[in-house]
Amino acid sequence: MMDDMMELLEDFLIEAFEMIEEMDQDLIELENNPDDLDLLNKIFRVAHTIKGSGGFLNFDKLTHLTHHMEAVLDKARKGELRITPEIMDVILESVDAMKAILSYIRDHGNDSSPDVEIEPIVKKLDAIVNGTFGSSEEETNESKDEGKINLDEISLDNIDDIDVSELSPEELDAVLEKLVEDINTPPEEAKEEKEAKKSEEKNEDKVEEEPKQETTPEVKKETTPTPKQDTTPKAQAKKELKKQMVSTKEQTIRVDVKRLDQLMNLIGELVLAKNRLIKIYNDVEERYEGEKFLEELNQVVSSISIVTTDLQIAVMKTRMLPIGKVFNKFPRLVRDLSRELGKKVKLIIEGEDTELDKSIIEEIGDPLVHMIRNAVDHGIEPPEERVKKGKPEEGTIWLKAYNEGNMIVIEIKDDGKGMDANILKQKAIEKGIITPQEAENMSDKEAFMLIFKPGFSTAEKVTNVSGRGVGMDVVKTNIEKLNGIIEIDSVPGKGTTIKLKIPLTLAIIQALLVASQEDLFAVPLSNVIETVRIVEEDIYTIEGKSVLKLRDEVLPLVNMADIFEIEKILEPEKYLYVVILGLGATKIGLIVDRFIGQEEIVIKSLGEFLKGLPGIAGATIRGDGRVTLIVDVASLMKLAKDTHNKKIVTESLKEAKKKKEKPEDYVVMIVDDSAMDRKIMRGALEELGVTILEAKDGVEALNLLKQNDVDAMLIDIEMPRMDGYTLAQEIRKYNKYRKLPLVAVTSRATKSDRVRGVEVGMNEYITKPYTQEYLKNVVKRNLKLEG
Repeated sequence: MMDDMMELLEDFLIEAFEMIEEMDQDLIELENNPDDLDLLNKIFRVAHTIKGSGGFLNFDKLTHLTHHMEAVLDKARKGELRITPEIMDVILESVDAMKAILSYIRDHGNDSSPDVEIEPIVKKLDAIVNGTFGSSEEETNESKDEGKINLDEISLDNIDDIDVSELSPEELDAVLEKLVEDINTPPEEAKEEKEAKKSEEKNEDKVEEEPKQETTPEVKKETTPTPKQDTTPKAQAKKELKKQMVSTKEQTIRVDVKRLDQLMNLIGELVLAKNRLIKIYNDVEERYEGEKFLEELNQVVSSISIVTTDLQIAVMKTRMLPIGKVFNKFPRLVRDLSRELGKKVKLIIEGEDTELDKSIIEEIGDPLVHMIRNAVDHGIEPPEERVKKGKPEEGTIWLKAYNEGNMIVIEIKDDGKGMDANILKQKAIEKGIITPQEAENMSDKEAFMLIFKPGFSTAEKVTNVSGRGVGMDVVKTNIEKLNGIIEIDSVPGKGTTIKLKIPLTLAIIQALLVASQEDLFAVPLSNVIETVRIVEEDIYTIEGKSVLKLRDEVLPLVNMADIFEIEKILEPEKYLYVVILGLGATKIGLIVDRFIGQEEIVIKSLGEFLKGLPGIAGATIRGDGRVTLIVDVASLMKLAKDTHNKKIVTESLKEAKKKKEKPEDYVVMIVDDSAMDRKIMRGALEELGVTILEAKDGVEALNLLKQNDVDAMLIDIEMPRMDGYTLAQEIRKYNKYRKLPLVAVTSRATKSDRVRGVEVGMNEYITKPYTQEYLKNVVKRNLKLEG
């Protein structure tokens, strides 16, 4: 029985919190449309439902408050009271008290919260009622209304004989609740429930002093009419409603979030297995091109890939919540704040049905609160100032959410005074946030981003709304935690638009794979603004710091190898590849050696020993089974800032350029299992004056290669342990050896042998016998030796 009560309490709290959140929004709308009777009835029904449920669960404090609030709403819906802003203040105060009581119930299991004083609010509510018409008449009318229908007499069998048009909205709600309850209650529990309900009604009669006529089971039998067939449209509509109620039984189920997280982890493993399967298929397709089984294998792989993707999307959707859950509290915030500041502000919300992952929904509430407050306080001008400027007296704030690729964009726009870049720069200089020289080189867009600096504020005085310079810093910190991007656009006198771009989910993401020297990294695609190809001449140095001028922006430029202190073994190419990263309000250019491509990756923890590595968020397993590190963009930005202050990119690039001036600076490796063949090749190379290394087979050659800086290799094909083809394949797996000249020296001279050599990565193919002069020229050409 105790478990049933706990479940009932849990259901009550979930429903009550949802209803109060919706009521908050409806009340703000009601203030703008006080004559909207449907809206009034809806709000009244919510109060009435919470009162009834609270009474059933013996929450006297909550019941007492909602009863008095219900009285005010009842007079308003009957046209005996007009809702003014002052009356609305009291109603909203009641709603806040209800929220506080419900929170206390959730934490303690009862509503006897010492921190929530309801008597002053109750007195205000009574004063509203008494000052208009008098409560005694109101209570009498309410008693009469509530006495019109006996719920115990209603069942699924006789619902067709009740004329719903004669019922008030709250009575209709009560009837529907009773029918749904009958549907969901097993027959053996029905009797106990009826007795409990009767007992509750008696208690409510004592508390509210509203006598009701008691109905016995015998009376119910006598008064229940025999169901009749009715073919009128009204009767058909009621039957349809009844069918819908029956069909909606058990349409939803509550699931612990931990189970969803576990399901998400399993989907992640499935995605990794899918990537691995696709990689294996590609390898098999290359090797067995034209074979019949490939078509069937392709169908299986494609089918698994499609099902995995669909399953992944379905599981992700179970974690998705509409962003309206966050947006719905802002009409109240704007209403209260605008009254406090003496402004007239209208909030327009769009895209509240846009869905986001539950974990992200929980994080974006605070940033949005600060941004809405900022728009009301700093953005919208006082009414008299707006009129002077030829604007409407009432300012407007637009709050909009929409999808853009794999991102959700939240846009906060106002038609206020906008921001002046020069004023922002001046304020920042006064507060010591930037230097005058930095301000001079700063674009307008960069100046707008100053509002996110800690301690920065344009408010003339500190109030409980603003002036301390912490609000927008909180926005930046929270959005960075979510790997989000902030964009600002503002026109003085016209208004400001701020866009937050946030990834849909943080578990399985799209990433850009890049190579820095020999190491591969995955960069979350949500933080990649664009990729560009530049030459060294495009890099400028300002005050000892490397920058890249990209269109109208000057971006800090950092080499990824310098950030992670990776040994530079590759010579720079003619073109440099740059990833433009954005996080919050910050942008940087990151130099990498190669773009690998875009891939869907699953974020895996590095474990207890390796977690917390600067710049690394986790790891993922790629299709070939290798582990690739995932960049933590927020941490990388901090590391990049330190590196940017210490290292100039152009000097960093020269570190890998170890120029070889004399022939003996070059190292050539001879790989052949025949001692005689090695002697012949050595004789030709000694004339060149190069340094020579020798290996008897592919395994020995590979080990020597890893220990020495080799400039070219002469490789025999037929060798024990590892042949020449396999050796070339293994060498080409390493990024730093992709330009290493590999020359096949062999007696295998067929066309297929030559083709195979090209496929595995050989640069040249020499067949035995050959002249020493020819071999010498081939090596000179590949080493680019002069003379």
